[in-house]
Amino acid sequence: MSRKKRKPNHEVEISHERSVTLTWQRKLLFSISIVLALFLGLELLLRVARLGEPPEVGVLRFGYDSGIPLYDSDGIEREGEPFTDFPIFESDANLFWKPIANTPFTGIDGLRHQAPRAKAKAEGVFRVGVIGDSCSFLGQDLYPNQFAGQLEASLGTSVEVVNASCPGYTSEQGKRRLNELWDWDVDLVLVYFGWNDHWKSLNGLTDRDLINRQLVSAQAKSWLGMSRLVWLLYSVRTKLTAPVPASQSPVRVPLADYRDNLKAIVDQCESKNCPVLCITAPSAFLPKQLPEWAFSFFGQIYRMSPDEVAAIPATHSQYHEVVREICSSYETATLVDVAEHWSSPDQWERLPERFRGDRIHLADQGHREIADLCFAAFQKRAVEAVGSPANE
Repeated sequence: MSRKKRKPNHEVEISHERSVTLTWQRKLLFSISIVLALFLGLELLLRVARLGEPPEVGVLRFGYDSGIPLYDSDGIEREGEPFTDFPIFESDANLFWKPIANTPFTGIDGLRHQAPRAKAKAEGVFRVGVIGDSCSFLGQDLYPNQFAGQLEASLGTSVEVVNASCPGYTSEQGKRRLNELWDWDVDLVLVYFGWNDHWKSLNGLTDRDLINRQLVSAQAKSWLGMSRLVWLLYSVRTKLTAPVPASQSPVRVPLADYRDNLKAIVDQCESKNCPVLCITAPSAFLPKQLPEWAFSFFGQIYRMSPDEVAAIPATHSQYHEVVREICSSYETATLVDVAEHWSSPDQWERLPERFRGDRIHLADQGHREIADLCFAAFQKRAVEAVGSPANE
């Protein structure tokens, strides 16, 4: 009677190890499959129930939660006219948000009308680039376009405007937006910031800190943004997170950051051998004469105390001083001191015709006068350049 040969002990041990390994592999694969099935099932249920939908790209309203501004009642073209809300901004990993291209108010690359049809510049064309906030975006016949018309008559050549301004922007966003202007081969840049920079941050962070915390790549964000579960958890977290106390909330761009941003903007222009006109943002808020609605509006929207609201004219003037300081330090930069021109007591009675009801955004007359001041500054710069020793 023959007996089966027994495997050597070491072969039995190897076979047992393989069996154990395969068992753990199966368990791991099974676990992963269960997790994926639960995740996909939950995603499907959330989509059917219309839960966890990402915030819609909006139209401009101060005090936004989604990170993208929503439109308010202050009309893009004319104040006080009925306006139908429609998407006008989209999220952007580098700028937080930016205008959507090809809307009734924007053209290619989200540039404010009238924008060139292509980046390639025809021979002999002079291009004016613009970076700014809603003061350079809201209105019918904007100051950059009127300034361009004056330049066209003076230079005897075609002048195009590349208006990359955007409502809600600070100089931190403008500094990044400027990078996009160089592809348009601009010959002159207009810079107009100051208001949004000193409004209180609604998320407890300065714009610079917020940008620095965006560690997830744009690609990863786009993938995560496809998940309803991610947006549901984000929404729950947002509602459960206690807001930063108003007394501890910083402004979006502190003075030191504002100075750094303007320097970076002018440095960029200087490296491109492109002159820049820096405009001080004018205001119809007079010291110790703020209207009652300002205290309720800024208190509710920006959580500003009555003392902080009362200090708006003084705070705003500090940002003007930074613009003046930068322009005095760079030959590339020319100051267009609108705030100084309009702030003297003999000009106060003309403020209502220059501003909309909010005392910040420009009425048609305001756009016309700023265009005139920009043109005067450009002419003065041209005369000084011709008369400099380097040109004699």
